Amino acid sequence: MNTPNGYTEIIQMFGNPANADGSLNHAWEDANIIKVPPPSQWRLFYQSDAITLIPISGIRMHHLLAGSFITVMQEIWDHAKQLVSATASDDEVRAWLHQNRLDQTGGGFNFRMSTGDTSKLSLHSFGIAIDWDPLHNPHKKPLTKTLPDWWYDIWNRNGWSDGRHFKKPDPMHVQFATGA
Repeated sequence: MNTPNGYTEIIQMFGNPANADGSLNHAWEDANIIKVPPPSQWRLFYQSDAITLIPISGIRMHHLLAGSFITVMQEIWDHAKQLVSATASDDEVRAWLHQNRLDQTGGGFNFRMSTGDTSKLSLHSFGIAIDWDPLHNPHKKPLTKTLPDWWYDIWNRNGWSDGRHFKKPDPMHVQFATGA
């Protein structure tokens, strides 16, 4: 699947989540948004604030991205395992991912306007964007991030782009789109 560029291509590929009045089209949501679990060895957490991590069973996203998401997560797991030790157990890899907050998400699908341009829908509204460790990778200038470059490289190799280079950097953000 080719990565769409701009809102026209995004709507062509994923459909329009909004009704004519700008509200959420619930029929579109029902037909397109699913909760995608990570590969079985993963444990994910919703990062609700600096103290509370809530275990989650998956991330809500557009059904067309399920395979890509699982591929990315498996590649991240495999890379992390090599960093820990080629013979590391799943528990050791999970602990390393958790220590580095690579298992903590701010969520995927969320019908709302873009924080960068409130005249447009956020790509989260299409279910094609995910935020990771938002507390330590804030949407602000200057760029402040803790997610490692290899993490972004894996997402990018699989057709996703990220917010590190936005006018107002958003390093928590990965999206399956460019030019929007």
